Amino acid sequence: MFSKFEFDGKLNPTFVEGAFKLPLSSIRAYLKEPITPSFVHVGSEGITRPDRPGLDLNLALLILHIDKFWSRGNLIRESGIPYTIVRPCALTEEPAGADLIFDQGDNITGKISREEVARICVAALESPYASGKTFEVKSVVPFSEPFTVDPQNPPPEKNYNVYFKTLKDGITGKEIIEQDPVPV
Repeated sequence: MFSKFEFDGKLNPTFVEGAFKLPLSSIRAYLKEPITPSFVHVGSEGITRPDRPGLDLNLALLILHIDKFWSRGNLIRESGIPYTIVRPCALTEEPAGADLIFDQGDNITGKISREEVARICVAALESPYASGKTFEVKSVVPFSEPFTVDPQNPPPEKNYNVYFKTLKDGITGKEIIEQDPVPV
């Protein structure tokens, strides 16, 4: 024992001041199973698209500070912290409740309610299926149609695990960029 005190609070008679060594072969944090995300990052769809062949940047909804967002995602993935990276399409003030499309690989555009994104983030923190995943999400409602909710007949609560279970590990959108360019 290297403690000056015993468990009962009295002095340890074998305690000696001075240097000591404690060789370690490794240190790991204890993670309770199942592992759920400790960190949810909300980015934006379109992060990996600027270098894709055939992309019309005039049609992209939000491609701002691409390098900054992309490097944040990489730092998060490399950190070892259980994470989820959510890339919503264009954010709206519409209510939550529309049917959703989850996708990976940075292939979709569309719109989604801010309220819905908040619900997805909270659900991700509790879901082992969301851990280590990067995905995009949008509503099925087109831009040209507003989404409204009838207060007398609200949509049912979503079980986001149904969506999270379909997600694959390791898909970030960068995979497309790293492939050989497709002739346009």
